[in-house]
Amino acid sequence: MVFQLISLLAQTLTLIFVSLPSLINTSQLDYDTLVFKQCDSSDTTILQKTTTKYPNYSNQNLVFRAHAVSSFLRKLDLESSQAKFFKTLVVNEEHAVSGWFQCREDYPREICQRCVSTLRDISTRLCRNATSARVHLRGCHLVYEIELVDTPTAQAKNHHNYNLLETPERSPIHKTCDGATAETFAGFEEMRTEALTAAETGVVDGHGFYEESYKLLHVVAQCDGHVEACDCGECVGAAAAAVAEECRWSIAGQIYLEGCYVGYKYFPHEFPGDSYHAEGTKANVGKSLAIVVGGVAALVFVAIFFMFLKSLRKKGDDC
Repeated sequence: MVFQLISLLAQTLTLIFVSLPSLINTSQLDYDTLVFKQCDSSDTTILQKTTTKYPNYSNQNLVFRAHAVSSFLRKLDLESSQAKFFKTLVVNEEHAVSGWFQCREDYPREICQRCVSTLRDISTRLCRNATSARVHLRGCHLVYEIELVDTPTAQAKNHHNYNLLETPERSPIHKTCDGATAETFAGFEEMRTEALTAAETGVVDGHGFYEESYKLLHVVAQCDGHVEACDCGECVGAAAAAVAEECRWSIAGQIYLEGCYVGYKYFPHEFPGDSYHAEGTKANVGKSLAIVVGGVAALVFVAIFFMFLKSLRKKGDDC
């Protein structure tokens, strides 16, 4: 009887160990905060072009474009339950929409799916009439571009010529530098240089993603899913150099280039630990997990101990 109870409690403890990380991580992750957006509507021909086929082409064109973008975003939303990076092309009677979504590699898949769903809503609201858009949340981002298709026949024959959005060579997109200064902290620049240099190598070994605590710094780097390993390392190297220059004395900084991004955060008075994300984590996930799991384990083993004593007492009474 005792051994059955011990076996049952051991199975329960195993389930708790397996499920708690997901529950705690999910509650701690700040994945849906908007970092930045870029909505480009400079191509006015997409709105103004007229044809004899559609006398009221401008309105018809907007309808087709809205349908194409909606189909594209729905496709991304569906794929987010299966993948953390997905690149595709959607074509209808008048428009081709190409682009992708990507989630942070270390975030659970359920968070990726929620993040992409949020992206879909935000991009629809903020970039409704854009001919191209880029929207970054803390946990994921999406990029898309719209092109005109002249006729359905041309679409059927030439849709394979619509290349998915390719990234120019490491062009800067966005940066943020924390206003607080680390100038008074001895060795800060050297420490950051070493941490960012490690990220350049680590992102190649990590297949496009790197997260590590180095002394008093926490560094995160990630490349877009279609960027090759060597190009990824070069991109992160360029981003590391840029963030060190642009955010020279900032205790935290992030820089986004075409193809990759790098972020760091400096903890001058404590070791950064093993939190999921230096930019946006609401608490130290590893520490919370250890406390909760340790408490549960202690309670389980105390219960086993008392059951064992009770069993011994019962055997003594039987004698």
